[in-house]
Amino acid sequence: MKRSRRLAVFAGSTLALGAVAAAGITAARPGEHRAASVADAAATTWPLVQSSPKADTGTSLSGLATAPDGTMWAAGGRQASGVSKPILQRLTGDTWSDVTLPAAAAPYRFNAAAATSASNLWLAAQLNTSGDSHAVLRWNGTAWNTFKVPLGFQPTDIATAGPGSAWVVSASAAKHWNGTAWADTPIGIKPRAITAVSPTSAWAVGWAGEGLPATAHWNGTSWTTVPFPPVDGVVRGEIASALSDVYAASENDVWAVGTVRVPDETGKTVARSMLAHWNGTEWSNVLGAPGTYLTRVASDGAGGIWVSAGDVMRHRTAAGVWSDEKLAQPTGTKAVPSELALRPGTTTMWAVGWTSTDATRWADLAHWRSN
Repeated sequence: MKRSRRLAVFAGSTLALGAVAAAGITAARPGEHRAASVADAAATTWPLVQSSPKADTGTSLSGLATAPDGTMWAAGGRQASGVSKPILQRLTGDTWSDVTLPAAAAPYRFNAAAATSASNLWLAAQLNTSGDSHAVLRWNGTAWNTFKVPLGFQPTDIATAGPGSAWVVSASAAKHWNGTAWADTPIGIKPRAITAVSPTSAWAVGWAGEGLPATAHWNGTSWTTVPFPPVDGVVRGEIASALSDVYAASENDVWAVGTVRVPDETGKTVARSMLAHWNGTEWSNVLGAPGTYLTRVASDGAGGIWVSAGDVMRHRTAAGVWSDEKLAQPTGTKAVPSELALRPGTTTMWAVGWTSTDATRWADLAHWRSN
């Protein structure tokens, strides 16, 4: 009942952030920044299962959606010969195959995807050619519906709790689908990611104020800004310290990741990763070592989480034990994962994104799968 890469609620989950300390990660209090310690090196590699044909350059995947029956979709865009087109793929067995899209999808590329079943798939679409609107597309199992949204509202993430409940966010606003129509819903933060627990509970994370991490909660009627622990010394500037992703295991068990910009011991501004947890009452937050960052978080299906830090996938078990695994990448390329998710009904994690080279800077879509 959650956004793209989210899985079912884990009943009785007790993923308290305090347990993270067992892995050497300690909570950051105002004025105090402590380094995170996880596994020394990635011992396992996720193979590159599928990538673009060599002749098809300029492709990337930005969204990953899962349904309880094991159905998965990957969404993104293709750039070739000056023409931009959207991409939607569906996983059958271990093979990703292109899905035929309606003509109405042609002007767009997909930024995000969300689903609750094989007949409830939502796509956040950004205008790629000349036109008068961005869009949200929905597959109901039989046909496609396209909902246009103003150019001032560029959909960046999407979540759904069922056919009659969906949310889409842009850089500074949010809209809600009630089963009949979309309505603007003031959100109070600048959202970067959103996840749904139920029609009456959703979380958005991002930043607010002068570039400070921020969270907001949907109660079925409206959004409320929820206090986030202050991090002393946050550098204010054009680059915001923000939360970039959120995953809800249950109403009282929510995880978020991001990056904060703070001064180091010499006064130089450095980036440090953030790992945050909501226990039903308040948010807790821990910071990683200087130079670290986290971009995505997802369920492992067993009460733990996976987080991505570039081409390194970091796993935290329900008991708080950390380990690292690596994404495979062809020689001379860089792996850039954009989303990760557990395939329902399995223990297999998938990541999608692209690989690129410094020489060409072309992107080739990529799928990785855990062993």
